Amino acid sequence: MISINETPMIHDRHLVKQWIEAMLQRDDYKNAFKMPKNLTIITCRNEGPMTERMIDSLEGWDEVSVLEKSMEYLGIDGLVVLKDDRLPWRCTFKFEMINNYLNSGKCKTEYIMFCDAVDVIFKDSPQKVIDIFKSFDCDMLCMSTTSTDGYKFMPYAKAFADKINTSGRYLNSGVYIGKTKFVKEFIEDAFINYATPHGCTMDDYKDLMSRDEWNDFPKGSQDQDIFRYLEQKYYPKLKVDYQNLMAYRG
Repeated sequence: MISINETPMIHDRHLVKQWIEAMLQRDDYKNAFKMPKNLTIITCRNEGPMTERMIDSLEGWDEVSVLEKSMEYLGIDGLVVLKDDRLPWRCTFKFEMINNYLNSGKCKTEYIMFCDAVDVIFKDSPQKVIDIFKSFDCDMLCMSTTSTDGYKFMPYAKAFADKINTSGRYLNSGVYIGKTKFVKEFIEDAFINYATPHGCTMDDYKDLMSRDEWNDFPKGSQDQDIFRYLEQKYYPKLKVDYQNLMAYRG
């Protein structure tokens, strides 16, 4: 995996705070980049403080997210922030929010990118992310993580992932980019067929993972499990950035 200094983004909740606070002290980062005309970047968050999603290493960033602040400081205008007032937060809310946005016709760009609000920052131009995406020759590209959460209930999905890569890393749904038409198709499938009206809360997720069985998994689980379940169906149009060229994650 490439180093943190080589990636245009970081998606690591243990690192983003120190990086953004250092960036804000540097004048050379202020208004250094801009939003490409062919790209829309979206994020999803709850209204008000994101307190329940905070860990100690993110203290102080529960009102304005690190993503929002990093893009504002770098001059990357036009972030679409989708908000929902329902609490407790459920990651499957993102499917509903993004599906509604894409069906609204408001997205006019060729490419669309999603970033988690709470622990993703830009530190370089979004154009570099587009260039990386194009090099993979696919319609949608997700970053990766070492976490194997959820695979115990769908070993066939892990077997497929291990067949097409030997990196020991797996799909992460916190950062992805794709052709807008394809992302719309993928999100609609995930939302309609696998995201239950509520899904599990983040606090409940660990308890649910301790089960021996989970019928109809990944229905009722988190968004990343649904992404991983759908990976085989959509491959090779959907690919994973196993080296995390787009965004660093430890």
